[in-house]
Amino acid sequence: MKLFLIGCALAFFIPFSVNANLLVSPTRAELDDTTHKSAIFSLVNKGTSTARYNIYFEDKVQLAEGGYRVIEGGKPALSQFVRYSPRRVTLESEQGTRVRMAARVPKGLPAAEYRSYIVFHQIPLAPRVSNQANDDYAETFSLSVTAFVRISVPVILRIGELEGDVTIGAVTDAEQQTSLGVTIKRHGLRSTYGDIEVFVEKNIGGVTELENIASVKNVAIYTELDSRDFSVNLTRQLIKGAEVIVRYSESKNLNDAQIIETRMTL
Repeated sequence: MKLFLIGCALAFFIPFSVNANLLVSPTRAELDDTTHKSAIFSLVNKGTSTARYNIYFEDKVQLAEGGYRVIEGGKPALSQFVRYSPRRVTLESEQGTRVRMAARVPKGLPAAEYRSYIVFHQIPLAPRVSNQANDDYAETFSLSVTAFVRISVPVILRIGELEGDVTIGAVTDAEQQTSLGVTIKRHGLRSTYGDIEVFVEKNIGGVTELENIASVKNVAIYTELDSRDFSVNLTRQLIKGAEVIVRYSESKNLNDAQIIETRMTL
């Protein structure tokens, strides 16, 4: 008896997407050892059918060229100090639920920033098998095609008052006045994340105003890296010799969040 398998299962591994079938909020959780020791994630199934998700933690490091690499073992990570529930959920279309998480910080844990990722990984429900002949001697059967999503959200625990500093390194005219290469450098014991913006000055009725011509939201440099290079696309082409202002604004959630800027002539 020959069986021809019709259909397949596809897996998409993405860190986060607002277009994914699973809506997750918040997209970053920040804990400390004083007042913020717990967090709650809200999940909503935005798909058209029932979906099931495994929930677990994993550890990974940020790569300078972009992306992340999963690691096992090594230095202490947040996943070792956290409790969370539930660990599997099944949601009907438009149904929501919450996942509660709490840090259990051991005594004597050194002052530092600890980070892991909570993962919401869709898994298949029981497969629906359609036997065309409806008997044991069928020549074909089919499986429904399912797309699986995998969303990971950073969870950060800060122990102690962690100081940090940021500077803007090189700013280069990357592509004929249509994009800029911006290097952000991180110093200290904490990560940095925030927004990069590019402005030009314009005079309106004798008043100088800033025109925003580019922005990159929610860039991050975690503690395993000292700097990262970002490509910033401009909304319009600038003439040679134009002066731009490059600004980096740290998230207000960070201790001593900074806003820094530099000027550059193209």
